[in-house]
Amino acid sequence: MVEADGAPPDVTEGTVLTALGQWLCATIPLTADAVMVGQVNRVAPPCGAFAIMTVAGRGRIATNRTTYGAGCRIVWMQQRIDVRVDLHGPGAGDAAGRVALLFRDPACADFLAGFGSIAPLHADPPVQRDFVSDAAQYEDTWQVTLSLQVNSTATFAQEFADTLNVGIFETDATFPPE
Repeated sequence: MVEADGAPPDVTEGTVLTALGQWLCATIPLTADAVMVGQVNRVAPPCGAFAIMTVAGRGRIATNRTTYGAGCRIVWMQQRIDVRVDLHGPGAGDAAGRVALLFRDPACADFLAGFGSIAPLHADPPVQRDFVSDAAQYEDTWQVTLSLQVNSTATFAQEFADTLNVGIFETDATFPPE
């Protein structure tokens, strides 16, 4: 689990996909234009090996934590984000095995931490999937689902009582008994 003192910087879905995409490029290896975000319509796949990342689920890991800053209240949530990585082309099975193998490696944790409060949790075993191209040809396609811990925050304005006037007064005189 990623723990932080105070409130962590907010990590968005885009940040997670950018971090994971760069890690995939360095791990498999792939070129940057061969790693895409899924559910993009009307985009032709590149030639050769490529990867498609799709956010497949989210889940809460812990109860919210609240911290306070100068004039604000910061609420943050630890959550799990599952990203399905579909690997296509020659060597897709080996690439999926490599991703699953190295996802829990300390080098991966260090790499992802460079993007904020992101940490690898686990990788599901790779599975082969049926994929038929637009030319009606079967292609080598493997899938591995990666689960990451991500800290999300929301900041709200907060008023504070930062001064206090203290005085001594006679209670019975000021507030006579009934």
